[in-house]
Amino acid sequence: MNKIKTLLFYGLLTASLLSATAVKADLNLELPDFNLPQLGGHTGSIVSSIKERETGLDVLRSLRSRGHLIEDPEVNLWIRSLGNRLTAHAPNSSNPFYFAVAKSTDINAFATLGGVIVVNSGLILNTSSESELAAVLSHEIAHITQRHIPRMIERAKGNKLATGAALLAGMLAATKNPEAGSAIINATLATSAHQQLSFGREAESEADRVGLRILASAGLNPKGMPTFLQKLEEYGDSNTAEIREFLQNHPLTIKRVSDTSIRASQLGVFKGRENMSYVYMREKVRVLINANAHTPLSVPQQIKNYSKILHLKKQGAFQQAFNLASKQLSGTKISEAILLAELAIKQRRFNKAISVLAPLSKIYPGNESIAIPMSQAYISLGQIDSAWKILNEVHTSEQTSLEFFEALQELSRLKGNLSYAYRAVAERNIRTGHYKAARIQLTKAMKLPGSNVNELEEMRQMLDQIKNKKIKQN
Repeated sequence: MNKIKTLLFYGLLTASLLSATAVKADLNLELPDFNLPQLGGHTGSIVSSIKERETGLDVLRSLRSRGHLIEDPEVNLWIRSLGNRLTAHAPNSSNPFYFAVAKSTDINAFATLGGVIVVNSGLILNTSSESELAAVLSHEIAHITQRHIPRMIERAKGNKLATGAALLAGMLAATKNPEAGSAIINATLATSAHQQLSFGREAESEADRVGLRILASAGLNPKGMPTFLQKLEEYGDSNTAEIREFLQNHPLTIKRVSDTSIRASQLGVFKGRENMSYVYMREKVRVLINANAHTPLSVPQQIKNYSKILHLKKQGAFQQAFNLASKQLSGTKISEAILLAELAIKQRRFNKAISVLAPLSKIYPGNESIAIPMSQAYISLGQIDSAWKILNEVHTSEQTSLEFFEALQELSRLKGNLSYAYRAVAERNIRTGHYKAARIQLTKAMKLPGSNVNELEEMRQMLDQIKNKKIKQN
């Protein structure tokens, strides 16, 4: 088992299966009761909510540190926006969620403690619509809101060998040593496989039911779920390695496919439309991970043009890519505009890049996938203050791209603000779990001029949050 599969293994075992402008579907959300057990009610837990979040963030940061996740700012913002659109309609969703795309070509997705949801690139590439992808995300969101993972750990407490503590120990161990963590979890779950199987099937059914409600409430096509499950069933017949692991951890039965199809039909007729950002980002993911699959013939010509230019850019054929982009890409479509601007920068056409991105930066202020190349163009023109203004419009979060902090560090250095430069490096290190280095950099930043009272307080809070964190071993 390769490292990413091993690292994700516990997540797969513990949980199976740009804000859109689509017209909200005319759907009947008063779904009849299907008499399924309510697994997600209140439960005591051996894992506190704070510990759950810390564990989930350790998983996310470890994956980022090892380079297992796609770090492209545009892809990250897209999957985060789609996820947030869904969680806005999920029950019991007051705690934060974190969405990421793994580089793996396997058809899989997982949810783990603390609201962390990771979807593999291979799964994205095997969906045919935004609603199919959203169906998978909704299913994983439901695992979290219905607290299936803590409940599974609770159920394991009664077994002397398969204790919740052992499962948690395996999870934490996997963030530092994937092979050791996997061994702990394998040994732990092997003793209670029969007990967990029944619960797993019940959890899958509830996640489907709740996920369908989330999907429909968010204005996406609920038929995306049975359509994708049917696709998985067909893939399962081929018994390929890419789908085998998904089916092992997301039990798929004929009844499950038929049940979701019936429930989706009862939710009404979908009258919305799919968001084109999905098609653009699916192609970008395809290029970023060097997937063998070609762009589907059914996509519009503009997507084929976009994909071809992305390939040329990745191959380093910047002149050819820029020439094609200038003729074929539109400055009004955000993904095309970003690509055109990035290629203009490669050709040292900095004013061209700014002219393409400036209108979009007013429509989408704080969008880091626009702000990063735009700041690079300003820096190249010697307009440091303009670059500073555009980068500081971005509101950072746990999921802010590592590239953003690298850009902020370089810009802060050029501006002569070493306090900000150290802070930018510290924030990047926090997001990759390198806590000792982050503590050193934050301490240095606080001793240097350049930060106001509020910024100093923010850094004190960061230090407080990581003061007891152990050093991350790569």
